[in-house]
Amino acid sequence: MSWRRARLPGLPVIGMIAFLMLVVSVPLTSIYATWADQRAMRSEWAIQGPPCPVVARPDPAKFERQPLKVFQYGGVSFSRRFGHVSCVSPSEGVLSERVTYRVCQFTAPALVGVSAGENATYFFTGVGRKATVTVRGGEPSCVIGGWFAG
Repeated sequence: MSWRRARLPGLPVIGMIAFLMLVVSVPLTSIYATWADQRAMRSEWAIQGPPCPVVARPDPAKFERQPLKVFQYGGVSFSRRFGHVSCVSPSEGVLSERVTYRVCQFTAPALVGVSAGENATYFFTGVGRKATVTVRGGEPSCVIGGWFAG
């Protein structure tokens, strides 16, 4: 009967395994951080409130002295009467099915116009009231409320 010593993996093998684990963990950490940031953004910008009334396109003559302030964000045109705005582009879904949408918070717009594609929608928010506009799949929605202070 011969006694054979069990051969333990050498230091180079253990080092190689540790290195491979490190190489795999770096992208996984980055993927998780991105997912967590997007989840937090979606939650933070999911403002609840009563819907903004939809109104007809305003007469441009009413705004001759001070025209509507217009800006583009992510292929969508936004206009407002007053106030400040802050926008983000959260995404939802996983990897190949990820969809990005637009969310903008307005401090006191009085009127918000959204042009996504061929259609323009106008929301009356009231003077001095915060509003949040979300555009998903080219369809705008608006609620009265938000936390952005300008």
